[in-house]
Parts: sequence; structure tokens; C-alpha cells
Amino acid sequence: MKRLIWLLPLILVFALSACAKAPKAEMDAAETAVARAEAAPGVVTYAAEDLQRAKRALDAMRSEAAAKHYDKAKSFAAEATSAAAAAISSAQANKDRAKAKAAELIEAVKQALPKTEKLVSSAAKVKKAKFDYAAALSAIEAAKASLAEADAAFAKETYLVAADKAAEAQKGLADLESEIGEAVQGATRKK
Repeated sequence: MKRLIWLLPLILVFALSACAKAPKAEMDAAETAVARAEAAPGVVTYAAEDLQRAKRALDAMRSEAAAKHYDKAKSFAAEATSAAAAAISSAQANKDRAKAKAAELIEAVKQALPKTEKLVSSAAKVKKAKFDYAAALSAIEAAKASLAEADAAFAKETYLVAADKAAEAQKGLADLESEIGEAVQGATRKK
């Protein structure tokens, strides 16, 4: 009889855990939160990591629920809901940062273009400079085209594309300035 009394709490725990129900409300809320995050503007572009974390938690929630590990499923549901909310809120902040970065790069290229054009004109007048004037003009035109693409992307609010195009133009101008500097320096060195 004493042995049965000792086993009674264990039997009761197993019986209650076998009757546990899936946290349907929490799981439904998590599914809804992740779907809302996927549909929210800018989340896929500007908060992809948070969205992926929410999706991984959602997958883990489904796996744990299928294995009838309801406490773990409930925990993953809360994690998915939290990550989805974080994705929505961080998307706007990340978009604002991308916008500021794109604007800064575009402005830097607009400032650098006239300076580089003047440098090309000056370098063309240096005798003995091994400098391809036509290639330099082509590089300036390429930078102008990239700047125009950056401006267009900025107007469409695709700030990551705008930043990439402006950075491309900036690098092209910096490379050209470096090339011109080397050519002029080589021509003016004493032998």
C-alpha cells in the first residue's frame, strides 16, 4: 500500500500531461503576427533578419506542437509574436537609416562630380602625363549615370538601391581621381 501511495503522484502527473491541450490561442496569435509582419511595408527589405527569426520560431512552434510539447510550443509562439512585432517596428527605423545613408552618399557624389571634372580638365593639360582622357570622360559619364539611377531609386523610396548606386558612382570618381593623381605625379617627377 505504501508503494502505491508513492506512485500515485507520478501517475497523476502523467495523466494530466497526457490530457494537456495545445496552446491554440497563442499559436494562432503567432501565426497572425508573422503573417502581418510579412505583409507590412518595408519589413521584407529593411527587417529581414527579424522576420526570419520570427519564421524560425514559428516553425519550431509547429514542430513542438506536433510532438505534443505544448509548453515549448507556447514559448516559441511567444518568441514568434515578439520577433514579428520587432520586425515591424525595426523596419521603419532601418528604412530611415537607409534613407539618410543614401541621401548622404548622393550628396557626396554631387559634390565630388564637379571637382573630378575640373581635375580631368587640368590633367589633360599636363604634358607627358600618361592619362587616357577619353576613358576619364567615360568614367565621369558612368558616374553621372549611376548618380541618376541613385536619384531615381531615392525618389521611388528604394533607399538600399539608391545607396548602392551612389556608392558605385562615388567609388568610380575616387578611382578616377587616384588614377589622375598618379598620372600627373608620374609626369612631373624629375628623372
